[in-house]
Amino acid sequence: MGLVRAALSEPDRRFIIGQSGGCCNKCKTQVFRENEFAEKARIGDDAHIWAYSNEGPRGSAPGAPADRNDRENIILLCKNCHAEVDQQPIKFAPNVLTTMRREHYAWVDCCLGQNRVQKPRFHHILYLNVPRLDMYAVANSIPIPQFEFDFGAAQRFRDLGFNAGRVMAKYCHVLNDEDMYAHQIGGNDDISHLDAGQYCFIEPVNFRTVEIDNDNDLPAAWASDKCIIYRRFTEWTLICEIQPRWITTSTADSTLRSGWAKLCGVVRISRINFGARKVYVSPLFLAQPEGIFDAN
Repeated sequence: MGLVRAALSEPDRRFIIGQSGGCCNKCKTQVFRENEFAEKARIGDDAHIWAYSNEGPRGSAPGAPADRNDRENIILLCKNCHAEVDQQPIKFAPNVLTTMRREHYAWVDCCLGQNRVQKPRFHHILYLNVPRLDMYAVANSIPIPQFEFDFGAAQRFRDLGFNAGRVMAKYCHVLNDEDMYAHQIGGNDDISHLDAGQYCFIEPVNFRTVEIDNDNDLPAAWASDKCIIYRRFTEWTLICEIQPRWITTSTADSTLRSGWAKLCGVVRISRINFGARKVYVSPLFLAQPEGIFDAN
């Protein structure tokens, strides 16, 4: 009988995903994908640095830990990089992979930001991308709310019915009470220095909204700067690409269609168009702060 590989524990898996920012430690591509139809895909593996068995890649190399399922022996890789690493075990020796992982974790820390966000209390969440926010929370060691129902069956956040209110209440508690670390952007700040992969907290500012609807062809809409909210920061424009599925309520839907809205929230930098001076971001959540009508 062959060696039966033990399953990686769920706490260790969450730790590795969080420390990795949900990205391959080698090429930095995101290993969790979701399309406009709410279909999810995991294109990454919990790869062993020293193989689980001595016969596997690097399995007989010196220095192997006693427990080869310990998280110190695991590195998150996309499937392409996993295949390359395991088929080239001399080039990708254990010390090379541990260095790669250490440098990647440092990169994730840089993307999250080292400063505690000076955030307001959030009055109402208009947009809540649950998978992205969960990934961010794990990386920040923030407890993830647990629920007894599955998001997967809902085509839209509002399809959760009464459960939508429970979800927002739990996430409001997390966002208001837990420490949050990210780069912080105010209304008059220069955003030209931002890099892809970074997380940013946008202070409460006015955003313009453009054709927020339920168009299934989101990539085409985003390519023409539709289904977005945007804000000009000095000479650069920050553009939030909206997935209508994650709009929380009918009131939030009306607010995001109104032409403008005062919002704050956490976003992840997706890509930068240096020629057009545009920074495209994926929002984790967008909210209205308390005292919104008193804000400048």
